[in-house]
Amino acid sequence: MLRLAWRNVWRNRRRSLINVAAMGFGLAAIMFGQSLIISLQGQLIEKATGSITGHVRIQRSDVDESKFPDKFMADPEPAGKLLENDPRVKVWGRRIHMTGLVSAPSASLGALICAVEPDKEKTLTDMSSYIKEGTYLDPNGKGIVMGRKIAGRLDVRLGEKVVIMAQAADGSMGAEAFRVVGLHQTGSESFDGQIVWVPLKAMQEMLGRPGQANQLAARVKDIELADAVAADLDARLPPGNIRAISWKKIDREIIGIQAFQNGILTIVLIIVFLIVALGILNTQLMSLFERVREFGVLMAIGARPRWIVRLILAESLVLGAVGALLGLATGALLIGYFGRHGLHLPVGEAFSYFLPFPSVIYMIPAWRLHSIACVSVFIITLLASLPPALRAGRLKPAEALRHV
Repeated sequence: MLRLAWRNVWRNRRRSLINVAAMGFGLAAIMFGQSLIISLQGQLIEKATGSITGHVRIQRSDVDESKFPDKFMADPEPAGKLLENDPRVKVWGRRIHMTGLVSAPSASLGALICAVEPDKEKTLTDMSSYIKEGTYLDPNGKGIVMGRKIAGRLDVRLGEKVVIMAQAADGSMGAEAFRVVGLHQTGSESFDGQIVWVPLKAMQEMLGRPGQANQLAARVKDIELADAVAADLDARLPPGNIRAISWKKIDREIIGIQAFQNGILTIVLIIVFLIVALGILNTQLMSLFERVREFGVLMAIGARPRWIVRLILAESLVLGAVGALLGLATGALLIGYFGRHGLHLPVGEAFSYFLPFPSVIYMIPAWRLHSIACVSVFIITLLASLPPALRAGRLKPAEALRHV
């Protein structure tokens, strides 16, 4: 049956090649789209969690906004020990994030002050890699790192001092002078123009909050484990008003972007599948009308209608197999090429206000989705060829033999 189907398929090489090309390039386009969306989402998540959020956070449960907790944990050490003893956690650090005023002799600006443990923050986030002038923070010093944009607005340079002011623990206005030790350039308006970084120890002293923090941020060894790690930590935290949450509950806008992109991808897949199905249906209907007399001869010499139906389905299966192999090969080559050399897209400009994001997407294969697409092509091929096959099975030998 398969040998006969193979011969029948290539009797009209031009039509079969057009059909195979349509299926192959359609599948390759589906694989490319799937890989592009998955790669874009992966880089977006990595940049968001790797720039400021972290994979898992422990913070007060009564904060107004999870992204920027504004309430302090009086004793974060028990929660810190849980993070330290969890083998799934790669690194964790104490932080203080709060709004304040950064003043220089010529100007003053409101900013988000990020007080971090510098040694841990180098692994927890990638902000230290964006420094263009100077160095990163000294854990025991009183240095400050800021973006070139905010430095330009304040008219300060490396080595000059600025004063940070923020509300202290007793309600008074705490103030401390910090020397500019590093300037970074990320390409993000928010990071370069609205955020400054200082050592945690100096910030605790300025606020009168020794040993306190308003969040513990952690990076896990596998981001897919973030939800499980957060749930386990939350269950083991001592009684009180603190909780552990994963990045998904912090960067909720990224989840919304993912859902939107997945919805668009689904619509595109449906359109491509419909095009493939119409191509198969058209090919098989044309083949049917050209081979009515042939089917009449086969029935006249004893072929049953079921055999005719199976033959047409087998021919569609052969077309689907060849088209799928072509699509898999073409799609894999495209993904491999852009995975190595990168695909230049203006996505960095689209996200630049919110976070540092490159304009080059390095594509990665999504084999689970690719396999679903490949199987779907097979199923659609068979379904599209079913109406012509059933119609051929209902032919009457006498009428078919008289067909011209």
